Order: sequence, then structure tokens, then C-alpha cells
Amino acid sequence: MIDGARAVGNKLPLSSLDDTNIHPLDSAKQSGHHLRSLVVDDDHMILKFVARMLTILGFQGVDTAQKQPEVVRMLATGPYDLIVTDLEMPDMNGYHLTHRIKRQMQDTNVIIMTGRHKDECLELMASRWVDGWLFKPFGLN
Repeated sequence: MIDGARAVGNKLPLSSLDDTNIHPLDSAKQSGHHLRSLVVDDDHMILKFVARMLTILGFQGVDTAQKQPEVVRMLATGPYDLIVTDLEMPDMNGYHLTHRIKRQMQDTNVIIMTGRHKDECLELMASRWVDGWLFKPFGLN
């Protein structure tokens, strides 16, 4: 479980899929599917921390990007199972990035991280483009 995580929607891959209590990561591992993820943040320490968390959770291909050109290049390599992006970065907006990703890769789950208070994000949280939210600070429990 991720401390501080607040999920919106039901596609977040860090919770059970249905009443059978089969974890999506377990299901993917059993099928031999290598879970691929991308972490986007302008802060190098956050990139390393979140990439490490995803590796612990079973993601085997964890890519990271700090700038928009890197993100564009990574997205061109094929679909991701999960993208975790910061909301506010100097050269891009995570919410707009999520909208773009969802238009191209509907099956990709996207989680937005933010240092903002939840109350400041309620309107954005109602969007269908975002599968989950992480409010900083958070950690792996």
C-alpha cells in the first residue's frame, strides 16, 4: 500500500480488480507480462524514489523522464502499463500530459503526484483522464 495515496477511479493498478481479491500485479506476473512504467517529474530525487517503489511493486521496466522531449521520446517507444507524473513541472503540465496520453493509450493507467492539498485538486480529480492521485508526501507501506 502507498501511504498518502488517494485513488480516484477504479483502474488504479495498486488496488484489487474485483471481489476475487486478485492483485493486478500478481495477475500480470502469472501471465508472464512484464509491467512497464514511466515516471515523469522534474525532481531527480522524486524520480529515483518513485522508480524504486514501482520496482518493489513488481514493475520490471521503469523508465524516467524529467523534460518534455524525453517524455515524447519515451511515449514513442510503445504503450506503458502505468505512468506516474508530477502535476506541475517547469516545461509541462502533468494534467495536460495525462490528457494527451489517454487520447493515444486508453489502456494506460495514469497517476498524478502533487504537493498541492487535495481540496485544491477537486475539479481536476473529477476528470476521467486521471486514474489515481498521490499527495506528497507519500511512501511505501
